Amino acid sequence: REIREQILQFDDVLNNQRKLAYNRRQENLFATPEATIEKFAEYNKQTIADIVAQTSDDGSVDVDKIMEKIGQFFPQAAQFVAAEDLAGADQEGVEAFVSVAVDEVFRQKISDLDKKAEAEERPANSLARSANYINLVTIDNAWSDHLQNMEDLKENVILRKYQNLDPVAEYKEESFQRFQGLLDKMRFNAVYSLWQSL
Repeated sequence: REIREQILQFDDVLNNQRKLAYNRRQENLFATPEATIEKFAEYNKQTIADIVAQTSDDGSVDVDKIMEKIGQFFPQAAQFVAAEDLAGADQEGVEAFVSVAVDEVFRQKISDLDKKAEAEERPANSLARSANYINLVTIDNAWSDHLQNMEDLKENVILRKYQNLDPVAEYKEESFQRFQGLLDKMRFNAVYSLWQSL
């Protein structure tokens, strides 16, 4: 009986996460092209902030690591960011410089694709449609992986009862951390995939 109650509580936690993930998916499905572009512009900035934070220690910036990550995530923008531009700058300065370069390349790519579509008498907003599709696929794949991870976690925390730990509290804490990681993974994968397709 106790295990059944715990499993119901586990299911409640996962159901709340499901609602958030499905809401995100719904927002994506019905987003306007402009909203999709703005979402990805924000994703770009968040990803740059994460890259700079993860490649910096005690306020000092590892320019080589940042250049490598910018080349990996934003290959078309990497040619507009030189190590000399970042040398001597603090985290905030590096983040601002790279964000401007990435945003300029992103906006130019949108403009170029829209002009090409107009010349070929095709509908505009092809980048927004691609971004929307990539985001949906990323959400679906990440959510599928998350469900498996949560099932594994459920099995793991039930055994923690024998360590005099509360399985439900353990599940709630770890599932929250994993869900935060899921949201970051969705964003990272969407940004990476979109920029690889440009």
